[in-house]
Amino acid sequence: MEINLNRSEKISSFQLGILIYAAIAVTAILYLPASSYSSAERDFWFSPIISSLFGILTIFSVTKLGSYYPHDTLIQYSGKIIGKIAGKIWGALFLIYTLSIAIQVTWQYGEFVNAYFLPRTPRVVVLGSMAFICAYAIRQGVEVIARLAQILTPIIILAFIFVFILLLPDVDLNHIQPIFGNGLLPAIKGSFFSNLWFGEFIVLAFFLPSLKDQKNIKKWSFISLLLVTMTMVLMNIIALLALGNSTGELNAPLINAVQYIDIGNFLSHIEAVVMAFWIAGAFIKINVFYYVLTVGTSQWLNLTDYRPIVIPILFLNVLLAIWFVPNVSAYQVFMHTIDGIVGPIIYTFLPLFLLFIAFIRKGW
Repeated sequence: MEINLNRSEKISSFQLGILIYAAIAVTAILYLPASSYSSAERDFWFSPIISSLFGILTIFSVTKLGSYYPHDTLIQYSGKIIGKIAGKIWGALFLIYTLSIAIQVTWQYGEFVNAYFLPRTPRVVVLGSMAFICAYAIRQGVEVIARLAQILTPIIILAFIFVFILLLPDVDLNHIQPIFGNGLLPAIKGSFFSNLWFGEFIVLAFFLPSLKDQKNIKKWSFISLLLVTMTMVLMNIIALLALGNSTGELNAPLINAVQYIDIGNFLSHIEAVVMAFWIAGAFIKINVFYYVLTVGTSQWLNLTDYRPIVIPILFLNVLLAIWFVPNVSAYQVFMHTIDGIVGPIIYTFLPLFLLFIAFIRKGW
């Protein structure tokens, strides 16, 4: 049974590339530096370059599968490739893990809104209001989400560049030396934590049926991958050069680095401004993962329309974000023990397996 995705709604490959960039980069720049530093130390800046291989593999498998099944999403064609029962099992694993990612991003949003803008507002109010706005956008369809990203993402990129430039006076090049003093192995270990973010390119599989120019999707996907990698590397470098060994001791090193900015006693304490841009990016990511979750769940349940379950799923996300992730420590434990292992398996290797089976059945 085919779910109603409103096939009249179409977005361009360019819009999808922008959407995916924002959905991946915004959370990585905050939490990735501290996680990677714990394994790679001063060479952690190089880890995203190694992890970009996971992005290449994910993009390749998803776009190739999309060419085999241009009107289906991952949930739909998995059953056609490996059989109905196995497809249901794989789909359930994907949706459960995607739910965990959506919960984490929802928690991050609430954590920083409370910390920088609404410290006295109950978390449930912050997350509940955000969820209702997301519900409206998702029910309106993929075009609304894509246009939102097209407006906000260039502003977010300019904010990243602005922060990078303003932090240059506070850098210490000694913090990055010696480069690869212990060889490449530490950077490889550090990539364990960044692999997940590159696996998130799998969300492409839920937007490909809505593309009006599928022939350009590989180009814009790899441009998005390049920009994500560059953003991670540059933000890792600037955090390391500004904070040194303290990078691994902080929950969100980039925000701590921003606090160093002080230009002639005129421009200082801009972390709240930076967080405003980050929250805008996080809002895009939340919309993307909520959309994937609602559409995927509807298809898994063989519903004809995803819209009736938008609000129940978002309500569930808010409750779980409050209950399942009570504090920063709980989030870090989950990210370090689950995301680094399960993420690449679900988001990168299983799609590759699907592609292998599809190749045997259909040929290259």
